[in-house]
Amino acid sequence: MIEQQQVRHVDVPFRVFGRVNSQGEIMGHDLMSPYIILQDQARTSSVDASSTVSGAGSTQVGKKFKGNDSSLEDFLSYVDNLLETPRQNSSLGLLSPSEAGPRRHSRIEEPSSMKESIDFAILRSNISTGSNQNSNRFEISRSGRHVAVIMLARPAHRLGETISAVIDFADADIPCYFAHVSLETSEKVDPAIALRSSASIYRATRKVHAAYSANALFARRLAFSPSIPHTATPEFITSGVNLEWKLRVEFVTPRLGAEYAEDEPPSHELLEEIAKDDRGTVLVAVERLLCESFEVAVPVRVYGAVAGGSESVEGEELSV
Repeated sequence: MIEQQQVRHVDVPFRVFGRVNSQGEIMGHDLMSPYIILQDQARTSSVDASSTVSGAGSTQVGKKFKGNDSSLEDFLSYVDNLLETPRQNSSLGLLSPSEAGPRRHSRIEEPSSMKESIDFAILRSNISTGSNQNSNRFEISRSGRHVAVIMLARPAHRLGETISAVIDFADADIPCYFAHVSLETSEKVDPAIALRSSASIYRATRKVHAAYSANALFARRLAFSPSIPHTATPEFITSGVNLEWKLRVEFVTPRLGAEYAEDEPPSHELLEEIAKDDRGTVLVAVERLLCESFEVAVPVRVYGAVAGGSESVEGEELSV
């Protein structure tokens, strides 16, 4: 007879606090190897059946006091190690992960707080480097043909701020009929611990915070400014789960057939003639239009706001 066993599980909630270094880079947390401040491990030993109850009791009491002494010695050595190790930065310490190692002295003072680090990172976000060129300008093409250019005022923002962006259709090889923009967040789970596919995880964790739609017929540019909710979760990085912010832009363009030459732009008629005489021509919109859609995801970095600072909205505390 097989006994039926009941599987029990416990959900342990935990909170991940965002942390950036002096360069404004979001630092990850290794959830698989956390920092252990104190630990008290159980100790087991085999007891001889022939031993007396009093002897066993005295032995267990002695081992218990010995275990307490060992735990106290470990704690004292841990405190001594903390006191002997110099702390180079007040923001370092037991947070995960902590940077260690010597640093070269610089004339430029490093940020003294997390808020200053985020401020400098936002100011430097528009600076183009060799590895990160045009961080706020994205050229969109379809089948090798230019469609539009997405330009952001800056690629880094805080919670509660507004993202200013423009879609420029100037000098486009393919016209755009319609554009839909959504500000969204999604989680990315490490494949080693994921129980679903990446597409399934994206559908389950996708959250749209703002959306904007506009007709792009005969438009040279479209401007949109979605707001980041101050109650949302900022971007964070862990060894198992990451949270990403993106601007997802969907374009509706004419369908490109094989009959069009590569060096000749296709002609897309939006009006058709229904009547013509000596007084003029009557045109109406076509009833059916062959089109296709595609979407692109523009990465956006969102930092946490300062709790209880001057940036709070209506006196509410913002998450870091």
